[in-house]
Amino acid sequence: MRKDFKKLNTITLIVIWALYCISLMLPALTTATGDKFGGLNILLIGWLGIFAGMMSAASWYANPFFIYISVQTFKGKRTGISHLFMLSLAIIAFFPMVMMLNEAGDTAVVTEHNLGFYFWVSAIVLLSTLVFINWILCRNRNTGN
Repeated sequence: MRKDFKKLNTITLIVIWALYCISLMLPALTTATGDKFGGLNILLIGWLGIFAGMMSAASWYANPFFIYISVQTFKGKRTGISHLFMLSLAIIAFFPMVMMLNEAGDTAVVTEHNLGFYFWVSAIVLLSTLVFINWILCRNRNTGN
């Protein structure tokens, strides 16, 4: 990777991680019961939904992909098509979702996506775009264009 593009890559990753961290501090989802869930709360307990049979919780699994792809991109390594898996998992969150409210298994339908949700999606889309741009530039460099 060229030195000037590595610097741009690093700056872009900082912006992407800033968006991701902001998403953790803001309300992300509102349920039919009026409960608002913050991004950090969803990050910490969202993975449990898959064990309760809620396939809508699968979108949480975009987070490990996000971390893996960020680290690999920072190191200048290729991530293959894993960014497409991350993107498709995140897109699931736009479909009707059910959230676990407590450890007793009570659930509620998500009725509204809040600002934290959109910051999270923005970070994922931007990271996927960065990976795609890196792939294009690497491909052009290898073909001599």
